[in-house]
Amino acid sequence: DVCSSDLKEKVDEKKPFDVGDEVTVKKTDLLPTGFAGTVGKVYENSILIEIDPASVANSRSEELHDLHGRVVVRMSEATKKA
Repeated sequence: DVCSSDLKEKVDEKKPFDVGDEVTVKKTDLLPTGFAGTVGKVYENSILIEIDPASVANSRSEELHDLHGRVVVRMSEATKKA
């Protein structure tokens, strides 16, 4: 069907993040000090980030462990690294 393939292409174009993108997050409720990581999965309005442990403050290592090194954040909370 031509219409559905056209629609899919437009949806793909709008995605601000792709799997493998390096991103930074200034702060979340669980990690208020912020962190950096790599996009592991892209959802409709959010992304799963594989957290770079070196980017997390040592005082937050327990939260990082509890999250199993991953967190889902709104796309608006993440910024692509240049």
